[in-house]
Amino acid sequence: MTHPEKSHGLTIPERTSPRHISLTVEASLIPAFSQLLQNGFWIKGNVGCSIKSFLCEQFGLSPEYLEKRIQTIFINGDAVDDVEKATVEDGATLSLSAAMPGLAGAVLRKGGYYAAMRDQISFKGETTSASMQAGRVVVKLFNMPLQELGPVFLEHGIWVESNKVKDVLKARADDLQRGCREVIADGRKSEFKQLLEMDWGGGDIFLQVKIV
Repeated sequence: MTHPEKSHGLTIPERTSPRHISLTVEASLIPAFSQLLQNGFWIKGNVGCSIKSFLCEQFGLSPEYLEKRIQTIFINGDAVDDVEKATVEDGATLSLSAAMPGLAGAVLRKGGYYAAMRDQISFKGETTSASMQAGRVVVKLFNMPLQELGPVFLEHGIWVESNKVKDVLKARADDLQRGCREVIADGRKSEFKQLLEMDWGGGDIFLQVKIV
């Protein structure tokens, strides 16, 4: 049987399995979460639509940003040339990157002059006529989109394996303890140290990171 631990008037169980964690941190600490954003997180949304619709209409990216800043896109490992034709299905993995250097970057760039050189790994599907439905999509961010879109997705909230989140928090524990202004676990205020002492169990966790 667990015994509650009191801290600053709050009663927090010693061992819980948090499913929703919200952190408010200083802006300088956002890079601490880069590993989670690169390795992949999943988000909920309406699927069965184009990449452009998914990112712009549901997550607020401007069409200009998608066109000019995100130059390399993969969906399930296939390079994408037309964001209005490539369909986001339930369970898809969407990787977003700026233009990469060298010939490889030129070949992988969406709609680029050298796109024909990677015909075997290019996405060839087209937007389906099926109606949209709720689903989940894995997103991976690299280079400039990692820096620019990472804070946007973190504030919106991402789903990640709980153990991976805890590992990241442990690795930057000293910095986060100093720069974390607020911790909310499953709707209740907590402290960063107590967060690390919790038994997180397994499965995925919903993580929100807001900038103070």
